[in-house]
Amino acid sequence: MATKVEPTPTLTGDDADRFIQKLNIPSTEEEIKALKRAKKTFEQIEFKR
Repeated sequence: MATKVEPTPTLTGDDADRFIQKLNIPSTEEEIKALKRAKKTFEQIEFKR
């Protein structure tokens, strides 16, 4: 039997405003380096399929 799927949370109010403001700010060099390192690490993980 299938389980009930909960609705996806939606940001509203101040949280939504902060989220949009953060999206409009370009990533810093430090953030880009961290994301590249995370991507490289993630690609090294072998998932069982």
